[in-house]
Amino acid sequence: MRRTVWLVLLVLAVLGAIAWIWPTIYRYDKIIVDQDTYIVRIHRISGHADILVPEQGWVPSEEPWDTGSGTTPGDGHT
Repeated sequence: MRRTVWLVLLVLAVLGAIAWIWPTIYRYDKIIVDQDTYIVRIHRISGHADILVPEQGWVPSEEPWDTGSGTTPGDGHT
């Protein structure tokens, strides 16, 4: 019985630690489009991304934005 109680406490402690380290289901980032910065939230499990657009709220980013520039993500120009 005592061993079961300690096991339950250990499981609760591990779950509490996980909840403390990873508190949200979303990861937040930003993108810059035409000198404007937009907040992006990315679902950690599905990878679905939404963009926070002023006066519209969270808009799904199903289609890539065409900025007209020939830059690629991660090249330092985005």
